Amino acid sequence: MAVNFQDSEIQAAWNDVFSRDKYRIMISCIADNFPQKKSLMVDYADINTYNVDFAMYVLDNPDKCFEIARKTVMSLVPNISRPGENINVRIFNLPRDAKVDIRNLRADHLRRLIAVEGLARKVTTVKPRMTVALFRCARCGTEMWVDQPGMLLKEPMMCSNPEGSCNKQATRFILDDKASVFIDTQKIEIQESPEGLRGGAQPERLTGYVEDDIAGEVTAGNRITLNGVLRSVEKSDRDKSTVFETYLDVVSVEFEQHEYDEIQITDEDEKEILRMSKDPDLFDNIVKSISPSIYGLDSVKKAIALQLFGGCHKEMDDGTVMRGDMHILLMGDPGVAKSQLLRYMSMLAPRGIYASGKSASAAGLTAAAVRDDFGDGRWTLEAGALVLADKGLACIDELDKMTDQDRSSLHEAMESQRISVAKAGITATLQCRCSMLAAANPKFGRFEEDTPIADQIDLPPALMSRFDLIFVLTDKPEKRKDTAITEHILKAHQRGQVRMMPEGTHIDGVDPKRILENTDNIRPVYDVEILRKYVAYSKRMTPVMTEEAKSIIEKSYLRIRAMGGDGSSVPITARQLEAFVRLSEASAKMRLSSVVTDVDANRAVDLVEDYLRRIAGSDDGGFDIDKIATGISSKDRNKMDVVREIMRDFGGDGLTEEEFVQHGETQGIPEAEIRRAIKQLHDAGEFYKAGNLYKRV
Repeated sequence: MAVNFQDSEIQAAWNDVFSRDKYRIMISCIADNFPQKKSLMVDYADINTYNVDFAMYVLDNPDKCFEIARKTVMSLVPNISRPGENINVRIFNLPRDAKVDIRNLRADHLRRLIAVEGLARKVTTVKPRMTVALFRCARCGTEMWVDQPGMLLKEPMMCSNPEGSCNKQATRFILDDKASVFIDTQKIEIQESPEGLRGGAQPERLTGYVEDDIAGEVTAGNRITLNGVLRSVEKSDRDKSTVFETYLDVVSVEFEQHEYDEIQITDEDEKEILRMSKDPDLFDNIVKSISPSIYGLDSVKKAIALQLFGGCHKEMDDGTVMRGDMHILLMGDPGVAKSQLLRYMSMLAPRGIYASGKSASAAGLTAAAVRDDFGDGRWTLEAGALVLADKGLACIDELDKMTDQDRSSLHEAMESQRISVAKAGITATLQCRCSMLAAANPKFGRFEEDTPIADQIDLPPALMSRFDLIFVLTDKPEKRKDTAITEHILKAHQRGQVRMMPEGTHIDGVDPKRILENTDNIRPVYDVEILRKYVAYSKRMTPVMTEEAKSIIEKSYLRIRAMGGDGSSVPITARQLEAFVRLSEASAKMRLSSVVTDVDANRAVDLVEDYLRRIAGSDDGGFDIDKIATGISSKDRNKMDVVREIMRDFGGDGLTEEEFVQHGETQGIPEAEIRRAIKQLHDAGEFYKAGNLYKRV
């Protein structure tokens, strides 16, 4: 049964809480610095330590308790006498049972002190709100102070002058807005955190009003906890409605102290995590736990496992920031389970957002400018998918289906990990420190055997070069592989059927126990929940590279650079060197190690070299990164020089394609390559076509 407290008991309780040394120091600091400092931050744990019943009473009757708390503090601070000037008492660190998900808010929570966690989706500019208005009677000039608790201005009903005759007749009141008291107010729209949602649920939203000295601290995309009183307000319809809207009257704002704060790691979890980290098969087991229902794709799963842990975010002496997040692109034929892998990763990552390129606009990925309904219809920013995935994983499917304009918004987000917005008169920079896992289909729907892979990727080279790893997934009929995939898919279905069987069901000819044993390899080695906690725990590590690891990466990079000795082609760039470092750091973090060893460096080198061989491999066994970085290989550039020379020597009035081919073949260049070089020069705008003749621009 709830204990009831009288006003005198509440005041005595606050006096006892505020008599602690730390609060006495805070109150004297407020007295010295008022009005620059006007909030007393009270830890709920201190109230709970004083009296558990009183702490519960504060949660259930916040308005009454805060009013008395304010008066108690005001009595301890002299020199504050002006109407409307207050010292705010702000409670933070509310207990777990006071934290409510937005979707679980009910009528029972009205007028109670609660905490709501989530993402600041929309934040308005800070505006002044009148709290105490000074009115003067137009007849006799009497001054009247009127409290303004709501959003609509309240005028006095009649003049308070007892000697005048104003009360007997209608009078007018003049508002003195210069002498009235204003406080800052800001409206915040908070949305449920994406990692708390399962099964494609739509995130719910709640509006909160932040007032006075804490207004203006929150920006769109921040992960915050709002502590406040849930209130109801009548809908502003013409007809009076009995259904009310809710909003949060914010008492205090807590910013996320630690990455993945929303994932609770208990002492038992920590013991299990440390035990897992000692397992010699840890890397293989984590790879087996990534979407085990998808057959094969081992090298892709290894890369994605490392992406999950990520490299280290570094800040240099001059303020330069080096990103630690990795970006991976999966280019593949239809039906190789790209989308399934992306959806699984968005669920497995401690903070994952899934977006499909076809249905995502630039505003939906970065930030949208929307009209604010604060009253004057000003424009405000609404954070998009990449901002919401800050410090997490953004899974973007069908990257090739996005429009060029939308895709261009990804460039800055991937490299500098922030989004500069200049829309509707708003200029802002939002953080999006996330890894990106993207999937796309080849230009012609399926990879062609005889066409170079780089020519079949329909993505701008500037975007391609920003990915640390690119995987090409082809679907070619091959008897042994097809048999294994078929068996794996059928086993997965069989295991799913048995798992859905009601317990105790007996079916003739079916042995559920045997089926589960035979399909045990489809079960993840580590449970999804513990793996998410493991990843969150690993983010605390910042491993340092050993000299041995540094030497391995250096030798590999310089060896590949040396392949372009004649200067005609660039086999690898500094971007791939950074990929080496990020992958080796991720490998060390996966082991919860504080050093990057030779094992980690070799793992990174193997992955990058394997990717370069597939995508940027040249006929002579070397690498040519220009295939990705510029879209034209050095070999193609040489062919283009030959075609330019043919045009210069023979193309006075223009040349037909056949004439180009004849001249090219005399120099030993195959027909197909000459035709491709002509097309590239035409696309680049160096040649134009008049009838069947090509001419120089």
